[in-house]
Amino acid sequence: MPEQTNKYDHLFKNVVSNSMGGIKIFSSKDKYKKPQEYNNVTNLENGIWEKLFINIEPLIDQYVCKEYLLGMRTLPIPKDRFPEFDSISPLVENSTEWQLAPVAGFLDETLYFYLNANRKFPVTDIIRQSPRFDEKYTGVKIENEAGYVPEPDIFHDIQGHIPFLMNKDYADFMHDIGILGYEILNDERGLGKDLVYHNLKRLQNFAWWTYEFGLIQNDGITDKFRRHSNDIDYEIYGAGIVSSYDETLNVVGCAKNELKTSEFIPYDIEEIVMTCFDYSS
Repeated sequence: MPEQTNKYDHLFKNVVSNSMGGIKIFSSKDKYKKPQEYNNVTNLENGIWEKLFINIEPLIDQYVCKEYLLGMRTLPIPKDRFPEFDSISPLVENSTEWQLAPVAGFLDETLYFYLNANRKFPVTDIIRQSPRFDEKYTGVKIENEAGYVPEPDIFHDIQGHIPFLMNKDYADFMHDIGILGYEILNDERGLGKDLVYHNLKRLQNFAWWTYEFGLIQNDGITDKFRRHSNDIDYEIYGAGIVSSYDETLNVVGCAKNELKTSEFIPYDIEEIVMTCFDYSS
């Protein structure tokens, strides 16, 4: 759905443009399905994956929540090369009935929620800072750093999201959001255009502050699964943090009062759904 405004926008907090700029967005009308061509993955791409993985793995082990750590232990996600979708998807399906859905890139809301409502999670095999990524966005200025990229890449999709989908409660939670999102976009409740878009924004805000950038309280129980004890008050829950070295360091630094770049806000669903976000940087 294109960026637009309506009469309810004044109700939101932290209102920022949610435009993706030059990022390519695929809909169901496009050729969005793109099977992974694993034999065509280059040594350079494997090297980028390895560098990202090795950098962040110690932080993941120490600060990410139990559900993620247990999922990582059961999946064939290698440290030194691209993961193979066909090796991972059957394990996820056997655990929570979800499947990996290889796609060409960023999906629009309708297609994304449709896939989630059918227990399919979109994954792409392009990786940040690679020639393929640069070629895809020739002439377009977007952030393309090791620490963050606004278009989901294989590291975000697989390293960030998929281990969580091995947990039934989390997988059911994602499924419920997918169903709700698809219902809203199809206006199955007869809300009308303005309220459809307003409630879509509310749901997107909820998703962003929970399964993309959420934290949970550290109760110490997860330490038995770690090599080193978690020394902050929180555990990382959001895939957008898990898949970003910079975001993870930001959380840890702020939790230790060494940084002032982020604020930890107690969970309040009414506050969450009305607080906007900026995923362009």
